Amino acid sequence: MKEKKRSKTGIVVRIVLIILCCVVAVFASFAALYPKAVGAVWGNVTSKKLQLPEKDDWTGGKSLMKVPYASDSESQYLDLYIPDTDEDSGGKLPQLYVIIHGGGFITNDSQSRQAQLMYRYFRDHGYACATVNYRLAQEAQFPAALSDCKAAIRFLRAHAEEYGYDARKLPVFGESAGGYLATMCSVTDDSQFSEVSFIGEENMDPVSGEVDLLVDYYGHIENEGAEEDWKTLGIPALVRKVANSWVSGSATRGYEDVESFWFRKNVSEMTPEEKAKVNPYTYIDSHDLEKLSVWIIHGDADLTVPYLQSERLADHMKQKLGDDRVSYTLYPGQGHAGDMLYSAEVLDGLKEYMDAHLK
Repeated sequence: MKEKKRSKTGIVVRIVLIILCCVVAVFASFAALYPKAVGAVWGNVTSKKLQLPEKDDWTGGKSLMKVPYASDSESQYLDLYIPDTDEDSGGKLPQLYVIIHGGGFITNDSQSRQAQLMYRYFRDHGYACATVNYRLAQEAQFPAALSDCKAAIRFLRAHAEEYGYDARKLPVFGESAGGYLATMCSVTDDSQFSEVSFIGEENMDPVSGEVDLLVDYYGHIENEGAEEDWKTLGIPALVRKVANSWVSGSATRGYEDVESFWFRKNVSEMTPEEKAKVNPYTYIDSHDLEKLSVWIIHGDADLTVPYLQSERLADHMKQKLGDDRVSYTLYPGQGHAGDMLYSAEVLDGLKEYMDAHLK
């Protein structure tokens, strides 16, 4: 009886060893074929996380939550944080910083993790911060989210004196899908995508929505051509599918991808005119942008938006604006929305850039 048990145990052990050997062999073969993909996955798995307290007990100023900026939807609100001014400020009001969350146009809100990492740092360093909520694709199609953000910017500038911050020059941050929205806010004028009126706008003189400084974090800027980028970067479809399972299946509502769902038409089926309307480069090339400065950052382990998009945007902006008004950093080992992109080291550099370009 004991001999039979030993025999069965030995068989099981051999089977397990064979399976392990097969797994190792498959992984080794995959690593040999796609070394960059393995490196990117490893960067995502091992990257450090920042601590984000569950409770916000900030006492450095006043917090105004869910301030409505338009009246078309309950989603049109913003959260506003205004630091107290100290005696050393000489009565100078805090600079306003507008923050637009990402989430593939289908998820997140004004209190997303990335929005919090950004505004908590900057409000602690003397900036007034407004984090904008907008209508997601499930509620309204393009250009609703963009028009909401532009209405929020005009609202914030119109009420600067009332709330007590400086909005004469405006920096606007966006990450991922929010990077697209922030970029479009920065390169379009007040006659474009301004269908949403902010509350009280009809009783005021025209208010400019002009953006002075664009902060684009791993923005989803281009709506087509990603497959070629992934081939160039050596990231196979299987790895991307696993990494981006949250934006597949029912999330796309039967469209090719989430941006097509937001457009309510597959990008591959759009006419050249329709593609041009949703393409930020259309507006970059048709406007002077004489006052705009740009900060772009992207992680080289991003499995959601290929960093080549940010590289091209930076190159194009440099040709348009000059090298001194565009900063581009490719951050090693960081994936999409990686916490280290919001580390004190990185945000210290961003603050220095903003302080210099908002004078």
